[in-house]
Amino acid sequence: MSDATDPMFAEVFGDEVSAEDGSMVLHRDTVRLTPETVFTGDDDTVGAHLDDGDQTARFDGDTSELPPELCWTLQELVSAPHITEKSRSWPVVLQYEQRLRSRLSELGLLLEVNREFRYAFTRQADDPSPRSRTILRAKTLSLAASALALYLYRLYVVSPDAPIVDRADMIDHMMAYRPADDTDEVRFRDRINAAIKSLDDTAIIKPIKGNNDRFTIYGVITAILTADQVTALEARYRAIALGESAAVDRTDMGEGMAE
Repeated sequence: MSDATDPMFAEVFGDEVSAEDGSMVLHRDTVRLTPETVFTGDDDTVGAHLDDGDQTARFDGDTSELPPELCWTLQELVSAPHITEKSRSWPVVLQYEQRLRSRLSELGLLLEVNREFRYAFTRQADDPSPRSRTILRAKTLSLAASALALYLYRLYVVSPDAPIVDRADMIDHMMAYRPADDTDEVRFRDRINAAIKSLDDTAIIKPIKGNNDRFTIYGVITAILTADQVTALEARYRAIALGESAAVDRTDMGEGMAE
């Protein structure tokens, strides 16, 4: 049974809502770049343990003066939603953070590194120049997916060393939003599964190998939902419950991984 602060079904499980309606904005749809665009530049000297001996070319015509591991880490930071401690690129990020940060800034990107929860990602810088180009495109989460993200955030901060969630638990939590007079349970569950897929697609959660009904919650959720954004989401839900949804606008929701 939902409590008095739960948003109404129609508000949470309606069609995709725009940023103006309070949905969360993520920026992980990436414009693909060629290696020539990303990795050419001025000289950059790196530690010997990444570049023992002669420089190894990654492909015919490779003119980069960076070691391959550093180049691949740059590629991952530009193309992937985020890097976690499980990635072989994670130690490269930690050791060469400043060099990576410098190379990414050439593209108008900012590097975010969280050592507490062990993740890194890039976000678009706010460059006012008319000549600047957007590399990372915005992606919007529905309010239903945002509500689920809030639930997952709470699970993660309570148990960051074992951030596992079952599909059944996510469905049970979201079923609290189902009104008593809603007789279409199948459609309701479809909406919940769509919210789960949305968070999977944005790499906030990922299925455990061999089990599509258990998911790892990635620490990057703490960047998508900061303490201020958690407060804003809760305020929005309270406003919806009171019929005052207009009281909380997109600025209160803030942006997600800004990404």
